[in-house]
Amino acid sequence: MFKALLPKEEKYFEDFKEMIGYAEQLGEIAQAFFAADKYDETVFLRMKPLEKRCDETASKIAKRLNHTFITPFDREDIFSLSKKIDSISDLLLSTVTLVDSYCLTEKVDGAKELTDIILQQLKELQGIVGNLIKNQHNADECKAVKDLEREADVVFRASIKKLFTEEKDAVTLIKKKEILEGLENTADKCQSTANVILAILLKNS
Repeated sequence: MFKALLPKEEKYFEDFKEMIGYAEQLGEIAQAFFAADKYDETVFLRMKPLEKRCDETASKIAKRLNHTFITPFDREDIFSLSKKIDSISDLLLSTVTLVDSYCLTEKVDGAKELTDIILQQLKELQGIVGNLIKNQHNADECKAVKDLEREADVVFRASIKKLFTEEKDAVTLIKKKEILEGLENTADKCQSTANVILAILLKNS
């Protein structure tokens, strides 16, 4: 009887799934962008609306927290998780946008491999968010995101080493380095998102 009087807590879970879905779509676009022989100058037009929707959902969560008496788990954890996911979408958009802002036409070695990994991380995060809904703790999925982040570190270090060894133009080197750093930071953010979800599951198990 009392349970029926509680707010519809599923709304937060639906929002998290929605946000990860937007981030995954951004990851797919970024992966195709860096894999292409020629960079698509219109990619920003496809990415910006997805990033905006992710922002809007994060804002919706923050507003709902101010009006929800009983939440499915701690308010600070809900807010933290929404900000982490939102940061992933922000980083993906801003990193891809750098290519256009810097007028880069040369491919950035390692960028495609990094976006491959990020997309895998986002797919794992979809499953982990599903565990939140079922309140199930699956350490293997969280570990998979961490293992992928380690792979991203290896690719990043190798790509940076190759960049500093082969690139002779200092300005181009700086531009490409920033793009690689943006992608590496995105992989890190995916891992920290998994850590937040794991902490929530452990706290509420």
